[in-house]
Amino acid sequence: MHLQPLSMPLAPDLAERIEACLAAACARPGCDATAPALLAMAAVGEAQLVGIFDGDLFVAAGVTQVCRRRDGEMACWVLSLGGRAAGPWGAVIAAVERGAARLGCSSVQFIGRRGWARVLPDYTAAPCASGIHFTKHIGA
Repeated sequence: MHLQPLSMPLAPDLAERIEACLAAACARPGCDATAPALLAMAAVGEAQLVGIFDGDLFVAAGVTQVCRRRDGEMACWVLSLGGRAAGPWGAVIAAVERGAARLGCSSVQFIGRRGWARVLPDYTAAPCASGIHFTKHIGA
């Protein structure tokens, strides 16, 4: 399993698969993001579109955004992550963490459903208006 940053514009066949993955992820209750909005952010450099591959096979897609917090630390936000054939999501998140650390981030954060707590027990989880806010300090 590896993550590959993707540049816009995408090849039409890949674009359809990526949009489907992102749309499914955005369909969760409480999510106010849309696949077209996430792709637009990636197109103008406000976020990074990431393809998730098992060997050469595309299995999932994600969108991340690196932000500087008020305290000056860098945080990597996972804005969307979706796909059905990605296998263990913990391995995907671990790859996101490695990439975030390489960029100088000190944490990885996302908002999701309660079930992520079972998949990622090393993340702190706190309720928020949109779901559960997950955070892991990665020590960058």
